[in-house]
Amino acid sequence: MARLAVSIVVHRSPLPVLKRTLACLHRAGEQALRQGLIRAVEVTVVDNASGADYLAQLAALLRPWGKTVRLLAGRTNLGYGRGHNRVATLAVDYRLVLNPDVFLAPDALVQVLTFLRDNPDIGVVVPRACDGQGGHLYLCKRYPGVFTLLLRGFAPPRLQRRFRHLLAAYEMRDLDWNRVRTDLELVSGCCLLLRGSVWERIGGFDPGYFLYFEDFDLALRARQVTRLAYLPRFTITHLGGHAARKGWRHRWWFVRSAWRFYRRHGWRWV
Repeated sequence: MARLAVSIVVHRSPLPVLKRTLACLHRAGEQALRQGLIRAVEVTVVDNASGADYLAQLAALLRPWGKTVRLLAGRTNLGYGRGHNRVATLAVDYRLVLNPDVFLAPDALVQVLTFLRDNPDIGVVVPRACDGQGGHLYLCKRYPGVFTLLLRGFAPPRLQRRFRHLLAAYEMRDLDWNRVRTDLELVSGCCLLLRGSVWERIGGFDPGYFLYFEDFDLALRARQVTRLAYLPRFTITHLGGHAARKGWRHRWWFVRSAWRFYRRHGWRWV
């Protein structure tokens, strides 16, 4: 029977939020186990050098989970993708990449694992997501132009309103997200379920991305070996935010990763 490996990368992530993430994951995993879709859920939390005090608090938070949740502590911040790559997944049937601020619905794993069981041609699945206020999040994207990315990430609201048609096209707002879609190009990495064979074949995340765009890069490489799908009944809540709201360091990582992404996959300006 199938095994599911889950990786969660943290760097000083709020521990009360992570606690809820783990509780939701446990509840969803129990449903999948009871229905016989998997025989084991292996959860690994990777700490990217958050400091001794944070690490001690994190270890205390995870202690009640016993052997069901493993902690990998790093001495240096490897970045998002390399953090997930630390989790070995040999002989694992499914791999769930999960942000520490993502809450799975109780039946989320049942829905996505059933879908993958019934659709062997699909190798990557992205969920339907809402923010903390219940608003729909568009996790699937069209290949963006440089201007569109800068507009979305850093422009003031007035300028964004002027070019809202570009932002809407980028977020594929013209499509019906109440049905399954398999015509995907780019997907967000806050919550991705992949077949283990696909993860191994593409080599996980490109370690050259410290933060941002590693998910887009992974999606384009995955498209070369499998199909990507959006499954609306695979539902999550995500509390994340844009790079521009997180200070100059995140803006720098965003720009540097964008440069790497376009150099590898091709430039587009609008």
